[in-house]
This record gives sequence, structure tokens and C-alpha cells, in this order.
Amino acid sequence: MPTRRIVLAAPLLLAAAPEHVPEPRGIWRGPVHGPVPATLSGAVVLDTPALRRLIATHHPVLIDVARAQVRPPHMAPDMPWLPLPHRDIPGSVWLPGAGKGDPPAGLVEAYRARLAALTGGDRDRWVVVYCHPRCWESWNAAKRAVLFGHRHVAWYPGGIEAWQAARLPTQIARPESLGGGAAPANPGVTASDPP
Repeated sequence: MPTRRIVLAAPLLLAAAPEHVPEPRGIWRGPVHGPVPATLSGAVVLDTPALRRLIATHHPVLIDVARAQVRPPHMAPDMPWLPLPHRDIPGSVWLPGAGKGDPPAGLVEAYRARLAALTGGDRDRWVVVYCHPRCWESWNAAKRAVLFGHRHVAWYPGGIEAWQAARLPTQIARPESLGGGAAPANPGVTASDPP
């Protein structure tokens, strides 16, 4: 009796073509996580080497807009809760909520005022916005900076994960509240150290 050979076909591992995501006309109000555009009109899109050069030459205002951790709703009120430390690119200001699609009342104006304070009112000073990969909140916050009239805005879509993947230093950050119901719950401590 001849031997039967069973050959299992290995799945084809094809690199998926990047999705083309068109820029919305204004602020994105859909799901926060998912494919994002490769461009942002009125801004520069940076990879990690370009961001490092910009930091070295222009000392931009770095804005992290990642969401702050919140206490799990199922936890007993008397149970201690300590969120994980939030890591940033050194020198960043963490403004959770600045990129929300439908922000609470007052948040957009608070973000505008905070950017004005951080840039000393100089709309020609570089502003770099980031959070995590495939996150619309950093795209939205960078778009808002453009709409506020800042002339040198950069978006770093790789976010803190791309920075850490390059084995660059990070800092533990403390979130700033922009008000309007966006008060963060994460009591992080500010300290510089390696990733």
C-alpha cells in the first residue's frame, strides 16, 4: 500500500499594504484607535530620526496627549490603586484629553491657552504632538494646533512606543489637567531615567 503524504500548506505571509486613510476635513470624531492618515495638512509628519534632529536644533514644545489611566470602576472604594507610571519623551508636557474628538466644554480653549503659554505666544515656535501609534488623539491635537494658527506644528505618529523602540531615554510624567472634565487620575511622578 503506497504511503500517502499529507502536505499542509503554510499560510502565505504577505506584508499588508498600508491602508490609505484620507485626512478628514476637520477634527476626527470617530473611533480613537485605528488606521490614521500618513499626512496632516499644515503640519510636518516626523519619524524618530527627524524628531531627534528637531529636538537638537529647535528645542520644540513637546506635547503628549495620551489618555491618563483611570481607576477601574469595579474596584472597592477603600482598595488602594496605584496606576502604572506614564512615560514621556524628556521635556514633554502631558495634556490628556487635548486630542478628544468631542471634548468637554472648555477643553479646546484650555488647550489653546496652554499652547500659548508653552510657546510664550510665539506661533513660530515648533510644537510636536504625539501619543501612541494608530491613535487619532495625537492627530487631532496637532490639527488643533494648526487651526489655532501655529505655523510650525509636527506630528509624531510613532508615539512613545517608537521612541522607546529606538532605545531613547524617557521620563515618568505627571498629567496636567485642561479642565472641562478632563482632570486626569494618574498621579505620576516626574523623574528622568533610561527606558
